[in-house]
Amino acid sequence: MLNLTHQYLIDWSTTISMFVVIIMFLFLFESRYPKKKYFASLIPFSICWFGLNLGILFVCGIEVQGTYSLLTATLPSLIYFFIVAKDRGGRFFFTFCFVDTIMIWVMMVTGLIDYAVGSEGIVNFVLRMIAFSAMLPITWFWGRKRYLKLLRTASKGWWIFTAMTGIFYITLTVMGGIPTNLRLRPEDMPSAVMVLILLPLTYITIVRLLGQQQANFEMREHQKVFEIQTSMMEQRAFEFRAAEQKIRIERHDLRHRFQTLSTMLKNGQTDEALEYIGAAEEALSETDIKHYCSNPVLDAILLAYFSQAKELGIRVEANLDIPDTLPVPAADLSTVFANALENMINAVKELPVEQRVIFCKCITTPCMMIEFSNPYEREVEFSSDGLPVSEKNNHGIGTHSIKAFADKYDAICSFKAENKMFKLQLAIKNQET
Repeated sequence: MLNLTHQYLIDWSTTISMFVVIIMFLFLFESRYPKKKYFASLIPFSICWFGLNLGILFVCGIEVQGTYSLLTATLPSLIYFFIVAKDRGGRFFFTFCFVDTIMIWVMMVTGLIDYAVGSEGIVNFVLRMIAFSAMLPITWFWGRKRYLKLLRTASKGWWIFTAMTGIFYITLTVMGGIPTNLRLRPEDMPSAVMVLILLPLTYITIVRLLGQQQANFEMREHQKVFEIQTSMMEQRAFEFRAAEQKIRIERHDLRHRFQTLSTMLKNGQTDEALEYIGAAEEALSETDIKHYCSNPVLDAILLAYFSQAKELGIRVEANLDIPDTLPVPAADLSTVFANALENMINAVKELPVEQRVIFCKCITTPCMMIEFSNPYEREVEFSSDGLPVSEKNNHGIGTHSIKAFADKYDAICSFKAENKMFKLQLAIKNQET
């Protein structure tokens, strides 16, 4: 039985670690339910969970609590968070094991350092408090956005990574406390040190692999926009050539038209002359090329998706006052337009023909504000971070991409569903140079 001089400090640090690991997991966790509904279940669960494990710790001691932590701490939290999780696949289980193994790793490393320097718990406690104080702000300010972005964009390998983290979790749990505390088994310490060295190296490799997937995803997003732009540029070139040919014909016929008008006016045929001018204006208007904004990148995106909408029988109501000088790079903004328009088209194309309509608005004062809206039939659910939840696999990535854009440029982004209309509103501040 482990009974150090300052055992109470180790017990307290173990208790604190339970709070820290839950908070870290919450930072990296996405619920499928709205915030109010999510917190309505999270708070009572947390009270019961902490109460049970704290009771075992203080009544039965650290040895008993450590031995049965899989049943009293891990399993209940696993079941609860699985029920409320937005993603119930490999991403969820990887995140769960990832956070727990990091905490166990910190606990074991600090324990071994305490043992190596001959301390009776004081060094262990101090090191853990320093580690806990650093882990939470690092996770929130540095790791959270990056990790959530990986969850949303990386699609492959999650179950393999989960198996690896699960094996690490079980290995560290057994190695640290079964059959007794590692400090009572010096002969097992060399193998424990090797495992503790291997774990961060493995996680670095996993994060790099996920990062490569994320980079590939972003490259595909830009490639999609580039292909649309290329296609629309070709269409624009064709329209320009057709318009040029019509203008050439109109210019050739202009002399004859003047002569005809002159004759009409000399003969007092004013009404006929006005009708003739109107017909000429109508013919000349056919040479106009439709433009939605002066920026060729955004103009190409708008033309592409508006044309696609019209082919599907979707009415487009566009009132776009897009400034000549954009507050953000056109390439990034075009990705937002592409994702928003694609989502709207997919949302309304299955509706009855008379309900197929999308609305696009943009104003420039006091800043560039954009609103995309469309009707919907099925009720829309939102996750705790305010993003709409999609039940289909590989859907909903577009909204995450828009949210990432908003985070990158400190824009205000909101998704709403009210009165049978879904709205995406985006306010983009002018970027300081």
